[in-house]
Amino acid sequence: MSISLILTLMLVGLLVGIAKTAIGGMGLVSAALLATILPAKESTGVLLILLLVGDLFAIGVYKKHVEWKVLRSLLWPVIVGVLVGVFFLAKVSDLSLKYTIGWIVLALVALFPISQRLQKKEIDLVVRYPRLLRNVLGSMSGFMSMIANSGGTPMTVYLLLRKNSVMNFLGNNAWFFFILNASKVPFTLALGILQFHSIHYIVPALPTVAIGALLGRRVISKVNIELFQKITLISAAAAGLNLILNN
Repeated sequence: MSISLILTLMLVGLLVGIAKTAIGGMGLVSAALLATILPAKESTGVLLILLLVGDLFAIGVYKKHVEWKVLRSLLWPVIVGVLVGVFFLAKVSDLSLKYTIGWIVLALVALFPISQRLQKKEIDLVVRYPRLLRNVLGSMSGFMSMIANSGGTPMTVYLLLRKNSVMNFLGNNAWFFFILNASKVPFTLALGILQFHSIHYIVPALPTVAIGALLGRRVISKVNIELFQKITLISAAAAGLNLILNN
C-alpha cells in the first residue's frame, strides 16, 4: 500500500473514533472518504469493522445509560431496513453503490441541521405518532446503515424527538449501533463485501479509532462545537459530491 493510502485510512479511523464518542457527523465524512479510496462495497465492509471497534469505546463510556425498552421497540423496523439493504447490495453494481452512498451522505447532511433544531424545540411528534416515527426512522436507519454505514442521522432524529436526557441519548445510541453493526457482520460476509484481504485496510486504521475515541471524549468539550459541526458537514457534502460527480 502507498503511504498516502495508509495515511488516509488512519484519518478515517480517527474520524470514526471521534464520531463514536463526540461528534456523530464525522461518520458521514469517514463513509464518503473511504468510498473514494476503495471499491464501494469493500469500503462498506472495512468501515463496518472500524465502527464496531468504535462502538466498543462508546459502550465503555455510556454503558449505564441505556433504555432497553426503547431499543426493543425498534427491533422489527430495523430488521426490515437491514434486509432491504441486503437485497439492494446483492443487486447493485459497485459504481451504482458509489452514487448511492454519495446521495445518502448529501441527504444526511441536509437532515443533520433538522435534528439539531428539533433538539432545541418543544416537539411532541413522538407522543402523537409513536408507531409511525418508530417504523419509518427505524427502517431508514437499518437500510442506510446496511448499505453505507450511515444510519446515524435517522436514529439521531428519533432519539432527539423522544426528549431523553443527554446521557440516555448517548447510551441508547451507543448500544443501538453496537447491536446493529454486530448483526450486519454475517450479511457482509455472505455477500462477499467483507473478505479476509480487507484486513490490510483495517489494521492501519485501528489504532487511530482508539485515539479518536479518546480525543472525542477528553478534548471535545474545549472545542467550538457549532463551528466544528459546520466544517464537518461541509466536508461530508464535498466528499459526497465527489462520489457522485467523479465516477
